[in-house]
Amino acid sequence: MAKFYPALAHTDSIGYLDENGNRKLMSIIPLLPKNIASNFLVSLSFDESIHYSKINNIGDPCADIKLEPRKIETVFVDCGAFHYVGEKSPRFKKGGFVNSKTAFEEYSRRHLSKNPEINYLLCSPDHIITENQQMKDIRKIISENEENFDETRLNYYDDILESQELDIKRRIHFILSSAKGFLKQVEGIENVTPVAVVHGRNKNERAKMATELIEIGYKYLAFGGLVPLARNQKEVLQQIAGISDLDNPRIEPDSALAIAKKYGCKIHMFGLNSPEWYRWWKRLGIDSFDGSKLSQEGAANGIIWVTDFSKKEPKSAKELYRRLSIKKIKIREWENDNLTLSRLNVSSDGELKLQHKGWKYLQSARCTSPKCPHRKNTHSCDPRVTGSIEHNMGRMIINSYAFEEIMSHIDMLYEMANNINDFESREWLKNWKRIEVEL
Repeated sequence: MAKFYPALAHTDSIGYLDENGNRKLMSIIPLLPKNIASNFLVSLSFDESIHYSKINNIGDPCADIKLEPRKIETVFVDCGAFHYVGEKSPRFKKGGFVNSKTAFEEYSRRHLSKNPEINYLLCSPDHIITENQQMKDIRKIISENEENFDETRLNYYDDILESQELDIKRRIHFILSSAKGFLKQVEGIENVTPVAVVHGRNKNERAKMATELIEIGYKYLAFGGLVPLARNQKEVLQQIAGISDLDNPRIEPDSALAIAKKYGCKIHMFGLNSPEWYRWWKRLGIDSFDGSKLSQEGAANGIIWVTDFSKKEPKSAKELYRRLSIKKIKIREWENDNLTLSRLNVSSDGELKLQHKGWKYLQSARCTSPKCPHRKNTHSCDPRVTGSIEHNMGRMIINSYAFEEIMSHIDMLYEMANNINDFESREWLKNWKRIEVEL
């Protein structure tokens, strides 16, 4: 299983009432599945302190489940490049210019000092490279109308493109020079693995940068700047691996992914972490990936993932679960006969037959928000309603357990696909088979 790092911010927390009835906040980590909770990603753009908290008496003391702090094994920290993507000179969200020295100082102060037993993956400072919409529009206009333009008009467009290309060259220089300096900063630190970020607008640019980063000395590469393309599988796979045929994919030998594999580099994917993306990462032999999809789908969009492995011949990860929109549940009413803790009664379309630790805690812990619209009675942290961080983050917690099940099922289908020879009668398994580098 490729290692998943849930991307956490200071908002990935949940409230509880302590023994004295005082409201406190804690990280959601103790409520996540063990395999997911032990590894997470944070950014220098957000306050990470709540996720390092060592408070022992956490969680609602009235809940059926007693929570214990999770042991943190690995923390992946990025420099927050997505927050300064529009700036020519990278600056931290909290102030100060970004370079290899200042980034390492921030990593050291805010992370390395927390616990020497934690393994850290630290990103060399990067600067996201994209071809913005203006450049795409101009290239299209020129290709379609060049013969009808006078010299003044063509020079005007050329100047804009030249300015954009100059900015991209500056970003590439920043990434590569930072990568060289950052290796020196972390040299000799046993619990730190430096990670360089591969950027580019196409396969060739990414391959060139991957090659240069490997020559500098990096053994762990991450692919960045792909989140805006999340819905365009073909474009993402083309850029990183040269894949153009999604039905019969092969990794082109001159692609960044093939080059990284050739030199034995580990590979991380930034931000793409839906179940369907995990299917691709498993098939491509990606080592790790991260993202905030669990929070976006759950806390923000009101979606609960419900696993369903009943389909006999699934062709994609989308067929392994359904997305339950809580707003579409026909009946959601609080019971009135329980004076201690009201629980939510729902119609059959909203039933959740779950047995894991996260669900049991949410069903027996108290909602803490004084502004919750359901505050008339003391009630549970049911994720099928909104109104407090307990309800909203509860969906993220539920989705994390579903995601763990989905990933395990994908792993099983992957093993099945790579251990059979008769694909004629089980052609659907080709969608789960390992993708090789083209010879």
